[in-house]
Amino acid sequence: MTHATEGGSLIPTGSGVIDAEHSSILDLLSAMTAGGPVGLSELTALRHEVAEHFATETVEMAVLATDRRERHEQAHRTYLASIDALVGTAERGAPVTSDDANRLMLWFIVHSNTADTELVEAARRAGDEPPMISMDEWLDGLDEADRDALRS
Repeated sequence: MTHATEGGSLIPTGSGVIDAEHSSILDLLSAMTAGGPVGLSELTALRHEVAEHFATETVEMAVLATDRRERHEQAHRTYLASIDALVGTAERGAPVTSDDANRLMLWFIVHSNTADTELVEAARRAGDEPPMISMDEWLDGLDEADRDALRS
């Protein structure tokens, strides 16, 4: 199995809030992939952090086209279901391994570096609409020679 490298695999999205949340989640996942069994408390903490992070992203997703937003939200639901399945495994007393956690980490890194980076860029583009200028302001900005040329 391919193992995620510790720490430096996330590309900054450019959103301080999202990047900080990604870092916290990656820290939890890194601890879980360090070896040995993964405990229920670790999985529960991860589930909580991820759910809160996805709620943050949901607010940002308003700028995405409907089909793109739905795909992103579906990816989140699927990921949470994967964590929930591991929580259920741990609750039954069955072992959850660092390999199980590594699969969660790999998905998280790929998703963060692709879908989340795209999300932040889309939000940035939506907020950078060119300023609208009124015709009066434009005309006021013309110098005398330009005004004379328009009158001719």
